[in-house]
Amino acid sequence: MSSAVPLTHTTRQGSAESRSGAAADSPEPQPSGAAAAWSAAAVTVPHAVGLGLLAFAPLAGDYSLAALALWSAALPGLLLTLLAPRAGVVYAPTTVVALLFAAVLATAHHAAPALGLSARQVLAVSGATVALAFVFQWLLGVLRLASVARFLPISVTHGFAAGVGLSMVLGQVRNGFGAGAAAPWDTRTLWQALAALAVVGLAWGLRRRWPRMPGLLTAVVLVALAVALAGLWGGGLGTVFAPAAPQSDFAWPLLPDWTDIPWVDLARQQGPALVVLALLMALVNSLEILVFNQELELDHGLRGNPNQALRRESLLGVLCGLAGMIPASTSASRSRIVLAQVGASRSALASAPRWHAAIMLGVAVTGAWWLHWVPMACLAGGLVLAGLMQVPGLMWSLRYARSSRVTWAQSWLVALVFAVMGGVGALVAGLVVATFVLLHDSAAKVLRHVRLDGELRSRRLRRAGSDTWLSPRMNQVAVFELQGVMSFGVAAHLAEQVRMLLQPRHRWVILDAGRVPAWDSTALAQLRALVRDLDQQGIAAAVAGLDPMAAEHAGEHVRAFADLDRALEWAEAGILSQRPIEQRPAHPERDLLGEIGEGVPRAAAEALLALLEPMDVPAHGVVFRAGDTERDLLVVKSGHITLVTLWPPDKGLRLATVGPGMAFGEMAFLSGAARSACAGAERGSAHLVRLSRAHFDAWARQYPEAALTVMNNLAQIGARRLAVTTRQLRVVLE
Repeated sequence: MSSAVPLTHTTRQGSAESRSGAAADSPEPQPSGAAAAWSAAAVTVPHAVGLGLLAFAPLAGDYSLAALALWSAALPGLLLTLLAPRAGVVYAPTTVVALLFAAVLATAHHAAPALGLSARQVLAVSGATVALAFVFQWLLGVLRLASVARFLPISVTHGFAAGVGLSMVLGQVRNGFGAGAAAPWDTRTLWQALAALAVVGLAWGLRRRWPRMPGLLTAVVLVALAVALAGLWGGGLGTVFAPAAPQSDFAWPLLPDWTDIPWVDLARQQGPALVVLALLMALVNSLEILVFNQELELDHGLRGNPNQALRRESLLGVLCGLAGMIPASTSASRSRIVLAQVGASRSALASAPRWHAAIMLGVAVTGAWWLHWVPMACLAGGLVLAGLMQVPGLMWSLRYARSSRVTWAQSWLVALVFAVMGGVGALVAGLVVATFVLLHDSAAKVLRHVRLDGELRSRRLRRAGSDTWLSPRMNQVAVFELQGVMSFGVAAHLAEQVRMLLQPRHRWVILDAGRVPAWDSTALAQLRALVRDLDQQGIAAAVAGLDPMAAEHAGEHVRAFADLDRALEWAEAGILSQRPIEQRPAHPERDLLGEIGEGVPRAAAEALLALLEPMDVPAHGVVFRAGDTERDLLVVKSGHITLVTLWPPDKGLRLATVGPGMAFGEMAFLSGAARSACAGAERGSAHLVRLSRAHFDAWARQYPEAALTVMNNLAQIGARRLAVTTRQLRVVLE
């Protein structure tokens, strides 16, 4: 049962204002661990005893059913409280473990006639299966798989909790609310249902009116007294209500008989079914423990090691299973009751679990004297209420259903599969839902940014004429920035989104995969298909940031670039290739001054040309490095020069690439500061001319007006490059 007892915070403004100062200063009563334990036990007693009676029902003819149920309700929780104490955590038989224990016992009991097993041997077989389940749980803790719970969507965890609750409710309906599974639905069964529903309604009403009152236990007691006072127990309609357990003397726990069990024959007949039940018990119980441990840490600040919690509870669970009892576990519902009542009181948090264990031990010792006076219908009502409360409150909320329709529907899908097909079917359904949620969320966020209007430019710098022609045509380039793992479903969604978002003007598409850590083979197949389809539409596509292995598997038809900057340069080159021939620069290798010589008179330009010194740079050669102090201004005659933060370029960030007719090194030339970047020929050889500052100063004294023109050109070059840097920075920050 996963619901907590809520605390009401009623504000009465008038009475608050009329309080005296002395009353306001009086200390508030400290929360009591014992009172919180009584509230938790009020849920545990009817819940655990009712589940125990159902679980051990096949053995009722061979031993005291009261003893089997009562000792299983008390001793495992007491053992965990003493040996694995934790503040605020109440240990008790949980719904999941108890129901699966019942399924294991029923399976073993079904095989007993054919194998000649006695009741104690059936209990041994059940204990061995349950011990195996907790060995599986121990392995989950040893392998440190607690972190897996973080990846489960809330729809799966809610669905499992609701499925357990619905199974409890359906189990009581099938059992005729205590009348027995074979009982027909007649007047007797209707009386059973009426008593059970009376317990549900009364407990619910008491809980709403007095949140701290032990509503469920109170309702069971009141309905049991009403049945007795009405004379329906033993007279008149005395055969209507069956007692929770036959009257019996005090008895100790039944010890399993491990001798003469035909394990091989048992394994052949029921082995697969028992192993599946054990594995399901381990998975579902581990999940419940891990989810509640996260709640303790996030909501209450009670930190702990979830893997250690799994291991410690598992070892004691193995011991209890081998002893023939239903193992206890972290009871989230009872723990929430304690946490709600004692708040942050550390002493009360520490004492409440011990008080709870003591109360349950007292119930077990005295239960044989009073349990037969309680109608089974009352305990059935307690189990119905527990099942309804096991369903998370959000799943009953119409507002939540409207606002989170998909998550709400997924939760109910897992819950209904659990109730109809059992835990194995729900486990499969939960995995399917978890996979669907993961893929859906990944697909929804696969497009981190979409740039359809040419906002991005490469760091390849061009002369003003080329840049003026290129800028208004960059809206032909669409850039899709991707993120997350690219799996089959995500890649299919990506391809659909790209096709849908592209507009008729787009002729180049770039997929930036720099934030994609992994591609699977199906996703690469989707990528190849997308590139092929775009090519058939006359749209050139490329992928940037594709890791070498993925690029190899993508195939030679998929253009791959090291980063987005190089891919943008490819698209810009494609746009520039469409420029009419008459608008292209003619003989740039003869224009040695390049962009710095624009507007300089011919005589002054010829004098300046005489001062230029040629410089040849081999492929991968370096022109200067960051920190160099020489102040020469350099102009590219042919080839390309790349400026990077660190040389070689693959170890640094590309800052710019300049081509024929373009100058670089102007900052050191103007300010005299040391070089702030490295420059070199990245792709092939380059031919430069260099102008020293001393030669320029001498020329400037002879041609002062022309020198002002050169300085103005350098200022415009710097302004254009600063604008490019600002635009790139703005895009990064968006």
